[in-house]
Amino acid sequence: MGYANVFNAYGRWGFYSANSEAFPYDKKGEYFYRLVKSTLERLSPLSETPSIYFHYSAKFSREDRKSILEAARAVRPKGTYSFVWINTQHNVRFYDRSSEGDGSMKRGSYVPTSPSQAYVSTTGYNPYRKSLGTPLTLEVNVHTEEPNGRPRAQHDLRALAFQILSLTKLNWASTDSLCGEPITTKYAGDIAYLTDAFLRQKEQGFKLHPVLERTPWFI
Repeated sequence: MGYANVFNAYGRWGFYSANSEAFPYDKKGEYFYRLVKSTLERLSPLSETPSIYFHYSAKFSREDRKSILEAARAVRPKGTYSFVWINTQHNVRFYDRSSEGDGSMKRGSYVPTSPSQAYVSTTGYNPYRKSLGTPLTLEVNVHTEEPNGRPRAQHDLRALAFQILSLTKLNWASTDSLCGEPITTKYAGDIAYLTDAFLRQKEQGFKLHPVLERTPWFI
C-alpha cells in the first residue's frame, strides 16, 4: 500500500492520500507515480518552483525514486525535490562525555557524517525522566534533485536537522514533548497500522470515505 501524508512549510497537516488496496510489489513504482502525481495536483496553491521534501522510513530504490521524481516533475517541472530517508534501523550510538548529563546526546544535537548524512538526537538527556540504555539517534540521509536535473552536491544539514527536530514537537496525539520520531513518518505509520487492522476485519474489503482524507481521524 502507499500513503502520502502532506504538511505545509509551517508544519500544519493538510491531508493524506492513500491507496487502500494491496498491489503487487513489482508494480510499486507505477503506484508511487500515481500517488505522488495525484497528491501534488491537490496541493493548492502551489508555486511553479516549489521546494518539496519526501520523508520516508524505508529506503527507496533508485527505480522508486525515479518514479516519484517523474511524477513530481509532471506537475511542477521547475520544482526542487528532496528525498529524506529517516532511518531508525541502525546500530550506531553516540555518547556525551560531559558531566552534566547521563552520557546520552542532548536533544537537538546533530553529527554530520557525510555531505548528505547526519545523525540527529531527538530524545537524549532529560533530568525529569530516567531511561534505561542509550537513546537512538535518527540517521537522516538526503538526496536533492535541482530543476536542471542535476543532483545537489552540498546540503544544509543544520537546517535539515532543525526541520526534523521541529517535526517531532507536533505530535498532537500525545502530551509527551519528547517524541523521538517526526510526525511525517509517525502519522504515516499510524495510518498504515490502522488501515491494515480495518482490512483484516472487513471480509468485503475496506475503503475510507474521501471526506476523511482531510480529517486527522488517525490521531
